[in-house]
Amino acid sequence: MMKTKILAALAIVAALVAVSSARADSIVLYGNSEQPPKAWLDGGTPKGFAVDASVEVLKRAGYDVTVTLLPFARAMQKATEDGVMTGVFFSAERAKLYDYSAPLVFDDVVIAVARGKDFPFDKAADLAGKKIGLQGSFFYGDEFAAVLPQLTVDGDASPSLRVKKLAAGRVDAALFNPGKTAFVNSVKEAGLSADDFSILPKPLVKLSNHLIVGKNVAGGAETLARINKAIASATADGTLAKIMAKYAQ
Repeated sequence: MMKTKILAALAIVAALVAVSSARADSIVLYGNSEQPPKAWLDGGTPKGFAVDASVEVLKRAGYDVTVTLLPFARAMQKATEDGVMTGVFFSAERAKLYDYSAPLVFDDVVIAVARGKDFPFDKAADLAGKKIGLQGSFFYGDEFAAVLPQLTVDGDASPSLRVKKLAAGRVDAALFNPGKTAFVNSVKEAGLSADDFSILPKPLVKLSNHLIVGKNVAGGAETLARINKAIASATADGTLAKIMAKYAQ
């Protein structure tokens, strides 16, 4: 009888250990709080395709996720200290501070102009000589970076202000992402009509969004390995595509 009780107690302990070891690791997911439909706070609730895609991937990777959305620069800073950051484009400069996951999702950077001010566009060099409104802290790809010396850049941190500048003729064209949805939202915020503008048929670029880990964050390499495996899984079974479709991307 005593032996039976001891064996039963050992079985309970083993079960408890197994349950404890199966619990997900905790991780903080940082993101931009001000970029719908990619990532934003809706009455304090985190939303966006980059948020949903990242939460899906992190859960598949075995993490218990806490989402914290902040202004972009602050979120990037926090990601140097702990956790991971979502919705980040690759740049060589950023790669000095962060390690990147495989591509998570992709979004278009579209070019908007005032109605009747359309011009032929096929590549970034076609913007040479023009005044371009854009978000100053963003990286729009190597091809665009190469043509920057030939542009007049009007940087800001407000897409709705960018729309107003475009309407007033203060810039020749303006960049918006992610996709047409971001432009339409910006027009609404500016109190203007979408009928007063055009989106050029070809986007400036389609850029990959990544999860990033600060190079000084402990266990970063293991975290990225787990994330990359989960991204491959969620891509293969179509889950990430469904999330993008939900946001009309």
